[in-house]
Amino acid sequence: MRIDTYKFRPLAIFIFIFLLYSCSSENKVSPPSSEDAEANLENKSGFYLKFGHAMPVQSAQHVAALKFSEMVKSKTHGKVQVEVFPNQELGTDQEMVEMARAGQLDIILPPTAKLSTLIPALQLADLPYFFETREEVYSVLDGKPGKQLLNLLNPHGLIGVAFWESGFKHFSANRKIRSPEDFKGLNVRAMKSELIMDQFRLLNSNPIPIDFHKLKQALKDGVVDAQENSLASIANMNFYEHQSHVILSNHSYLGQAFCFSIITLNKLPENIRDILISSAIELTSFERQEALNRENQYLKTIESSGTQIVTLTSLEKDKFKSRLEPLIEKYRQTIGTNFLEMANQVLGMNRGVGDNEIIIGLDADLTAGSSRAGLAIKRGMELAVREINQNGGVLGKSLRIISRDHSGISARGIDNINKFSKVKNLVAVMSGLHSPVALSELETIHKEKIIYLDPWAAATPIVDNGFEPNFVFRVSVRDEHAGPFLVRQALNAGKKNIALLLENTGWGRSNHKAMSSALNMKKKEPKIVEWFNWSEQDLTPQLKRIRAAKADIILLVANAPEGKIIIKTMVKEGIILPIISHLGITGGNFGEELKEELNQIPLKFLQTYSFLNSKSHKNKEIIKQYLNLYQISNKRKIIAPVGTAHAYDLVHLLAKAIKISGGIDRSVVRNALENIKSHNGLVKNYRPPFTPVRHDALKSDDFFLAKYDREGNIVPVSLALQTLENK
Repeated sequence: MRIDTYKFRPLAIFIFIFLLYSCSSENKVSPPSSEDAEANLENKSGFYLKFGHAMPVQSAQHVAALKFSEMVKSKTHGKVQVEVFPNQELGTDQEMVEMARAGQLDIILPPTAKLSTLIPALQLADLPYFFETREEVYSVLDGKPGKQLLNLLNPHGLIGVAFWESGFKHFSANRKIRSPEDFKGLNVRAMKSELIMDQFRLLNSNPIPIDFHKLKQALKDGVVDAQENSLASIANMNFYEHQSHVILSNHSYLGQAFCFSIITLNKLPENIRDILISSAIELTSFERQEALNRENQYLKTIESSGTQIVTLTSLEKDKFKSRLEPLIEKYRQTIGTNFLEMANQVLGMNRGVGDNEIIIGLDADLTAGSSRAGLAIKRGMELAVREINQNGGVLGKSLRIISRDHSGISARGIDNINKFSKVKNLVAVMSGLHSPVALSELETIHKEKIIYLDPWAAATPIVDNGFEPNFVFRVSVRDEHAGPFLVRQALNAGKKNIALLLENTGWGRSNHKAMSSALNMKKKEPKIVEWFNWSEQDLTPQLKRIRAAKADIILLVANAPEGKIIIKTMVKEGIILPIISHLGITGGNFGEELKEELNQIPLKFLQTYSFLNSKSHKNKEIIKQYLNLYQISNKRKIIAPVGTAHAYDLVHLLAKAIKISGGIDRSVVRNALENIKSHNGLVKNYRPPFTPVRHDALKSDDFFLAKYDREGNIVPVSLALQTLENK
């Protein structure tokens, strides 16, 4: 039984930490110098390589490493000898990483968390309850996201070729753990990773970073009460001997990146390099199966020692998942939105759909230049789905979102719609920012009879598309209304020489038609009309022609990537003109990146909703949920608010239509959307939202102008003026 050492804890912690830092290199083989490593690499009989890792000799990793050594020797007919050093014989994981980067060690197998200081994105596997099964982990790590993660190691002197594993992590503690509250006050060993330490802080415990091979002594001395690790580590390192309970939580995944030193590989013949890399990849499935096969024996070993095994139920896991869910958003920027969304896409399409689930697809830019708009839309959907499901779902079923990224590419968007059409229980797809992508998808949408919810893309023909029946419903700006609104704002500001600067797409042409018509009604015409293409990098000629035409204002139709180029070019060329823009520029990090430039260029833009000036109870509740779920400090930091607000209302309107229709037959739900009498939404009170002849829910009366404040946040002009007056 474990001796109670709580009364000696302060002294124990002091002594342990002193020893940890004063003796961290004891009993280690001295690392070779770069000169020694180079001399040892090639000898008379061939090549000699060192493979270092931290796992014990009985581990699956070591068994697979020895098999790797044998396979390489066989494939090279004895020309390459790989000697394996387990159990931190050559140093800690961090030390071995640095040795490999310096060319002093040839092959390493560090946990992904230990590489996160170099590659923060590798913390993806550490996100609690992000993965449900090993198969889900493999679909991500062996697919496009995993390959891109490994490629990030190249600039750091490492070639990552595969992910081996210890398996899912579990808790162990000196008390029974069945809920997040049970962790309160515990001292818990954590890897030296901010994400993992934050995980335990959210559980109201005290994380203490301790080296893997010092952990057993720390448990024995009572320095820590609990820890997390794979079953392999808990059993092989005998951690269970000093813990009363092992809790099978499967809360996150412990993988290792199989890495070669670039310096080493560059010194080897190409055929040898190919054999080394292919052998590591080939043995990945063997190592994983070895890790899995041993888990039952580990459990028997642990249980036979008297340590109790606690298996969390699905409901108990859900409580942990709910408590730890904010970590995903807190570390979104650290890990990278692109990696998170690539992984979400793989998981969403691979996870089965239950009979009691109703699926809403999201087809938007989630990884490229306008990904903030896609993220804002997704968050609006998530807030609505969360709210609806907490209140019993729809028709006794829960709503679920499956997202797919199109990166602003029409062909990819069409492919997404085709894939969505095959998803069980899919009732609708939410679109993204890009009008050209939406326009390209219309034929497929109507062929498959998929309800298409538009929370952003503004081109008039998206809704007025000529299809009968029409499956498109929009809560957003309509260019036929936006054009006259922008013209009116320019004329009200006393501007007479209006330049139009437009994206050369269906969206830009839709606005050109609307703006020209509005000017014509005032017996005016544009002073000059200039066009630009997607991804155009130099807009200097267009802007110089606008200046030469003596325009006194620019009406802009652009998305964030091109919009940023325009503003930067204007400042560089000294073309200081006011701009009134469509809402497209707000779909990226426009305001944050252009803080200095926007001090010189007066910029206002169209919006339909702000969380800053609405005083409704619904607005307050959504802000509260948003700040908590997405770890945002204040409501000014809500990104692309129109995307969130529009998507939130569209999901609620869809849920109401499903309830009215009594099922998920898409044609019947479509008809129900046309016949909702009223809905008290976030953006407005819809009376009604749609009719059989009107599928646009917003009008020009719902528009207002906004600007960026000094921190790059979107603020209504009226609120900004009020703030100035108060000062």
